[in-house]
Amino acid sequence: MPTFKRILAEVIRSRAIPPRQLQPGECQSPTGQRCGLCYAVALDYESEIAAKQQALQQFWHSLRIPSTLEPLIVSPLGRNYRTTTKRRAFFSRDSVRLGLINPDEEGRLHPLPVEQCAIEPVRHCAIYNRIQETIAKPYARKLVQRLNYVVIKGNYHEETIILNINDLSPEAVRAANTLSKSLTRSFSTIIGMFLYEDVSRPQYYLGSRPRAGRLPFRKLFGKATVFHRVAGRSFLFSPLSFSQVNHSLLDQTIDTARTLLKPSKEQRLFDLYCGYGLFALCLAGECKAVVGAEVSAASVASAVANAHRQNVANARFMLTDINEQTIERIMHTTRPDDLVLLDPPRNGTADGVIERIAARRPARVVHIFCEIDLLPKELKRWKESGYRPTRAVPLDMFPGTAAVETMVALEPMA
Repeated sequence: MPTFKRILAEVIRSRAIPPRQLQPGECQSPTGQRCGLCYAVALDYESEIAAKQQALQQFWHSLRIPSTLEPLIVSPLGRNYRTTTKRRAFFSRDSVRLGLINPDEEGRLHPLPVEQCAIEPVRHCAIYNRIQETIAKPYARKLVQRLNYVVIKGNYHEETIILNINDLSPEAVRAANTLSKSLTRSFSTIIGMFLYEDVSRPQYYLGSRPRAGRLPFRKLFGKATVFHRVAGRSFLFSPLSFSQVNHSLLDQTIDTARTLLKPSKEQRLFDLYCGYGLFALCLAGECKAVVGAEVSAASVASAVANAHRQNVANARFMLTDINEQTIERIMHTTRPDDLVLLDPPRNGTADGVIERIAARRPARVVHIFCEIDLLPKELKRWKESGYRPTRAVPLDMFPGTAAVETMVALEPMA
């Protein structure tokens, strides 16, 4: 079965779209090497959306799912939208280069330094360029030797910096403090800076478990939380919490979930993989009660604090992994008219999770797919568990890429 990524690539080739004219320094390194990591290097957003709409319909038809795929919800920001970005530290002799991760045909990773990434805010690249200049100075040597990633998280008006390093030694902390002072003098929008200890040299920027008994996270400067305002509500959350990278589409994402769930004051909502409480708290006013479940302690603490700040009294949050065993504990009070929303990570749900949810017979489920190519496998499990898709809505959460977030509403079979 063809993947959506492959179908999209074929559609783009068949449409013979003229290449986009790049701005100076955009989507290319200082030496002129063009970035090929996303479609923004070649397509304007209007052309990309047209290709995605066509590819989505072809992909959906190939799955033979007995429901219609609705039109793609377009992102208000098609470019410069990412509120979370990262650069990996690549080492060569005594120097380090911050760059996007550019794998070759053999899978080896190489740095791709770009002067301006088309899907990132302009200021993010300016901050990375400033960090690159600063870490070349002698004082930063002890920090550079330990650096894994530089990460920026925030909104469109302010940034929090996370340095992922493999050792919180006093020398590295002192160098990081000096870097922090230099950055905040140059960028008044930087509101916080943190060190995160990760000894694994990870594939992901917060990828490994901390050492037993060690606190892996240390604030160097500023505010301890990141701010988002969504659907008229203010959210604060730990920089360690997962957050969507496209803030411009979040209001429409919440509206879409509400439309598909159709909550009422007689129903309870179970929000699985709830993060810092985004869906649960935005929808709590339309439900009898909401129960959120999440494995990240930082996220659960943020969700509880957000509920308190927003005066949401009918929400509670549970710190737990989400697997076949814990679903029974999370949903032991479920009634037939209750609702479930699940927003699992990119690799999908654990074995038994879908089956255990279905066994509780909720009235409606909304399953959010970050990885669209998981749809056939996961929907087959829902079908075998007695649920059928009634609506499917794709959202362009990640413009420039072949990733399309998809919300699927499911109900019990008659």
